[in-house]
Amino acid sequence: MTGIDRISALPDSLLEHILSYLPTKKSVRTSALSKQWKNVWASVPVLEFDFADFLSEDIFIPTEYGNIINEHSECHENFVRLIDAALASRQGQRIDRFTLVWKSQVKEYHHHGHPVRRWISLVLQQSPQVLSIYVRPSYAKVEVPDMAFTCSSLEEMKLQVDQEDRAEVLQPKLVNLPSLKRLNLGYFTIKADFMSKLLLGCPKLEELELFCCGLNLSQISCSNLKSLVLDGCCNFEEIWVSIPSLQYLKVTIMSSQTAGFVFENMSSLVKASVCFFTDDEFETNFYNSEAKILNGLSRVTNLDVFLHELEAVGMLKQALKNCPYFENLKAVHFENYDGYLIGYLLSCMDMIDRLVRHSPILGNLTFYCYRDLSEIFELLEKLKELVCEHGNCQLVESQQGHIYESLDEVENLLFRYTQRFAKMKLELATVEAEEEDDDGGGGDDDDGGGAGDGVVGGEAWWEEGEGGLAEEEEEEGDVEQRGEEMEEQEGNQEDGE
Repeated sequence: MTGIDRISALPDSLLEHILSYLPTKKSVRTSALSKQWKNVWASVPVLEFDFADFLSEDIFIPTEYGNIINEHSECHENFVRLIDAALASRQGQRIDRFTLVWKSQVKEYHHHGHPVRRWISLVLQQSPQVLSIYVRPSYAKVEVPDMAFTCSSLEEMKLQVDQEDRAEVLQPKLVNLPSLKRLNLGYFTIKADFMSKLLLGCPKLEELELFCCGLNLSQISCSNLKSLVLDGCCNFEEIWVSIPSLQYLKVTIMSSQTAGFVFENMSSLVKASVCFFTDDEFETNFYNSEAKILNGLSRVTNLDVFLHELEAVGMLKQALKNCPYFENLKAVHFENYDGYLIGYLLSCMDMIDRLVRHSPILGNLTFYCYRDLSEIFELLEKLKELVCEHGNCQLVESQQGHIYESLDEVENLLFRYTQRFAKMKLELATVEAEEEDDDGGGGDDDDGGGAGDGVVGGEAWWEEGEGGLAEEEEEEGDVEQRGEEMEEQEGNQEDGE
């Protein structure tokens, strides 16, 4: 029985819509299906190019520093030819969205200029709504054309052009983006005159993200932004941020910064994420500043604190010394990247205590960490003191990930102090992480293993031992039994009373 090709019977407009969800390279392949499909891809208003789709074995050159991209490989030329052909086929047609991801050691273009600049110019002539460019050319020079800042149709634009130590200074003559709502800029130098033009020329701008940019300015002030991300940026002077409409703020505080941030007029701020990042200049710069990082965030309801490494705890302590009164704060989340946060916090429990005292309606205090902790029992004593002093605390088991034996014991031991209070939850969660073996056999994390909050990686770390999961389950059963025995003893004591 011959199958019926129902898909080819669909109208071209519907086929174009279906192909718009595919990367352009795969969309082009459909032209070989039949005569009807031959030119459908050429009318799809969405173009998406990722150089990773063009990688082959011959593109890598082994060196003493690892494999690097061969700039003379045909993959580069094929990639450029496909994009040139795709744009040429769309002259006079609309392009709703254009996405380019070129992560490699891109060859230099000495004479005729980098093709990325040419592609941006061609796309902007087709009145796109979304323009997304991520290029990591290493030694190549990529200049952003001025017309990128005068396209009236753009609603979302992402420009991240990593040029090693040659960050381009954005200085267009005019900024006029009347429809732009979301803007992401990466690896540029941002000066005061450009920031002023940008905020005035984008009346509908709601989300602004600056990634690894050099900020040569003294203030960021506007009335319509709802989200601001300053991630990995280096500022050369103190920056005053005044945005009454802002609802979300994410900022990285680097210890090497010669100046910090001052936040004011944040009356609408709901959530803030602060990342403390340390480097060699840790002692000289950050400790000598006033470190009043949290003062302008006093109206938030949710606060996330990320610590990059051990030394960042010192930055946190310095910031908490000037802890403001958080009258609206309901949830605080602590996390660090190397997985041993709770042990570090032993050195600043007095500061955590101050944060709790200054947050009268705090309902959720969460610490995320990796693996079992050797210092958990010392921490337990500190937490017991904190819980007893603040009688509004309740310890509950986190639903994220697994609670292992040591943390189960924390719950059992604290239960007697917390059972009568329900205003505040203190969550202690461990994060599963898959470590790579020393010989490199661990491989990459499996996306299917830990997509949930607070859980990272696929294969659980406890499976490294000979006992495996069976031992873990047996231990958890023992913990549950001890908890039940404790509850029974407490019940008998109450009956006796």
